Amino acid sequence: MNKNLFWLIALSFVLSFGFASCAKDTTVEDPYANWEVRNDRYLDSIADVARTHPGEWEIYCNYKIANESTSPGLGGSSVVTNPFETPASVNDSVYMKIIEPGTGATPLFTDSVSVYYRGKLINGTVFDQNYTGELDEQIHVPSHLAMQTKRTDGQLVDGLIVGWMTALQQMKEGQRVELYIPADLAYGESSQSSIPANSMLIFDLKLEKVIHPKGIENYSLKVK
Repeated sequence: MNKNLFWLIALSFVLSFGFASCAKDTTVEDPYANWEVRNDRYLDSIADVARTHPGEWEIYCNYKIANESTSPGLGGSSVVTNPFETPASVNDSVYMKIIEPGTGATPLFTDSVSVYYRGKLINGTVFDQNYTGELDEQIHVPSHLAMQTKRTDGQLVDGLIVGWMTALQQMKEGQRVELYIPADLAYGESSQSSIPANSMLIFDLKLEKVIHPKGIENYSLKVK
């Protein structure tokens, strides 16, 4: 009996030592390790692809720093250049891969829009969406978003992140794009809920409808 007890204690010691060793050797990889560097590299790769595929991609500079001088764009569009840099920094532009063309109106900053969207990070993590699975416009309901909001002091400010504001003012009703927004045109060095700081954002975005303001302030641009 004593001999059996001895071997039982010895076996327990060996097993516990093995488990401890495994626990020490097993490390959980941080999915956001070197996050800023990874996002910068991803952005560079997207910019390279967009610039070399003019029939499939469009590039638009941050609307806040765009000036009146334009250079020939991709796919028959115009790329407004950053007046402070030649060529514009990859961080100053949004990149749109055209999934479906549009033929309707293009919104101005005074409008509201009706959109379908799904947002994800470069690692595939979905952080926001208004539909699940494949988009089905017969089932899914679009979101209605104001491109401007009024602060308590009465001043009008952007109602959406700069990347969305820039892209939407170049889209047409019915158009669907895969939109790549650099961190500088999204939330920058700030984190937002499930979005870490320095995150490039990727959206599957469809502009379903432009909602014009009524009355004398209907300045929306009609595009045939």
